[in-house]
Amino acid sequence: MDVPIDFVVRSASVTDPDTLRTYVERRLDFALRRFEHRSHRVMVRLGDINGPRRGVDSRCSITLELRDGRRIDVEGITAWPFASITLAAKRLNEGLRRELERAQCSARGRRQSSFQGLAEK
Repeated sequence: MDVPIDFVVRSASVTDPDTLRTYVERRLDFALRRFEHRSHRVMVRLGDINGPRRGVDSRCSITLELRDGRRIDVEGITAWPFASITLAAKRLNEGLRRELERAQCSARGRRQSSFQGLAEK
């Protein structure tokens, strides 16, 4: 995947951030493969919700900047970092697909209304 990924880990419990980074790259590759030409930059933040209390809640938030300037923010909260990454990547794929469908439908509506205006003249 040719989209730059900024990866931030804010957790004392993560022992191997390289493994997490590799996993994030793989999950984002699956999630963004169809939309890579529309993606500009990805920011992934991984943290422990409970902080120093060493709880089991892990949060993964992903921000995707599209080439046209729009942003899509998603979040996944589970007990384990890998599951949080998977959930957030899945939500990113769904959100991006919906956003692009919405943009496509509004573009169709604008084209149809301009065609109707020409037909009425």
